[in-house]
Amino acid sequence: MPPHPVSGFTSGPDLDHTSLPLESCRPASQMVLQWLREQRQVIIDDWVEQISALSSFYRQRFREELVGTITEAFEANYEVLSSCRFTRIENFINYITILRLSAGFPLSDVQRAFELFRFIVIRRLTVSGLHDLLAQSLEPINVCLAYTIHRFSDYFQRMHERSLREHAENLERKINLRTAELAAGERRYKALVEEINDGYFVLQDQMILFANQAFCRMHGTTLEEALGRPFLSFASPECREPLLESYLRVLEGRSAGKQMQYIRLGVPQEKAATEVKASVVDLGEGPVVIGICRDISERVAMESKVREHERLAYVGHLSASLSHEIRNPLSSIKMNLQILARKLYLGGYDRRRLEIIVHEVSRLEVILHQLLDTARPMTISLAPVNLSVLAEGCVDLLEVKAQEKKITIIERYSKVIPLIQLDAGKLEQAVINLLLNAIEATPEGGRITIWTKAGRKENRHLELGVRDTGPGIDQNQVANLFTPF
Repeated sequence: MPPHPVSGFTSGPDLDHTSLPLESCRPASQMVLQWLREQRQVIIDDWVEQISALSSFYRQRFREELVGTITEAFEANYEVLSSCRFTRIENFINYITILRLSAGFPLSDVQRAFELFRFIVIRRLTVSGLHDLLAQSLEPINVCLAYTIHRFSDYFQRMHERSLREHAENLERKINLRTAELAAGERRYKALVEEINDGYFVLQDQMILFANQAFCRMHGTTLEEALGRPFLSFASPECREPLLESYLRVLEGRSAGKQMQYIRLGVPQEKAATEVKASVVDLGEGPVVIGICRDISERVAMESKVREHERLAYVGHLSASLSHEIRNPLSSIKMNLQILARKLYLGGYDRRRLEIIVHEVSRLEVILHQLLDTARPMTISLAPVNLSVLAEGCVDLLEVKAQEKKITIIERYSKVIPLIQLDAGKLEQAVINLLLNAIEATPEGGRITIWTKAGRKENRHLELGVRDTGPGIDQNQVANLFTPF
């Protein structure tokens, strides 16, 4: 009674399970079949050992799997040899084709594995001296193996082609899906890059390959003008060497993602501070540098104000301490000098010298008082003031000083000017300072003009100005015009 098929070996849709008689197929003799049944386990064990050494593909399979498949191969061959029925061998061919094709086995390896059955049987018959059985077994074994190998090769080729078609179709679906995803990603990427407020750029060999609209706006250029242009040409000359060094460090991977700063050209100085962060990526055509630049002019200005306030706070604290320490001995000196001035009889220029000393001590007290003003919060005392009257009073105080340098002060005051609420003392101090600066800067024989003017009803404002014929303020000093001390 033939053995039952091993579990898992079933037919495929492409196979015919009817008996497949061949004109050349003749059952093996009963003596050959009896010998095969007696040698069954020995042949299977030898087959397992031989197939494990056949190739690396078989060596990687579990022994239990090899034992199972070779046992079924033996039983299927035995069915053909005993009855010329090919149903079981067809089912096995279908199963082993799927198994080995999915594992990536070469066709030749599986063909050689089938041929091991003939090799092992012939060798064992030869060694045992059973030449009569050898002669009786050669023809049916050859017919069985020829059929098996031919059918397997045919099935393997058909399934391989089908697998290739399915793989190609699967690849096509994946490519179409990936293409759609890439297109959507590109649209999202472009929308993101173009919508961000920060400048985005791509560099290769220091040249701009790509830039978004924010980058162009920040640097006062168009995309057409930016492409192909050296990135360093957008930075002020003093920033180019440090930027180039940073660029080379980024290429070498020593400062990827590190923030750098530079001053942009083509924009006002106070709005040109820029921060840039860059890194190296490979987009498939060699390494490129991608970067994001950000306008930090407002932050820099704020930091400058904070530092200035901190400095002023420190100076104010120091000024208050020094003023308190100096004020008392200075008051004592002034009081004693005034007493000496009344009691001593000094002739000639000596009395003038004493008056100068008293005057300078008084001036020092004023300076100390001003220093104390910086150390305490400013208080504003508002009251109705006529700007023309205030300006005229300031000129009266300094007219003699202007005459000493033969400087003419021209006064042009509005006849009808409304009163305005302001701190007269502090504004008077500001006007006097302007006039003193004008007298100092104007050459001998020059002119100083001071004026007041009222705006129209629809443009309500008052104007107070001082102009001189001096050389003006050095442009390098304009930024420091309102810096204290």
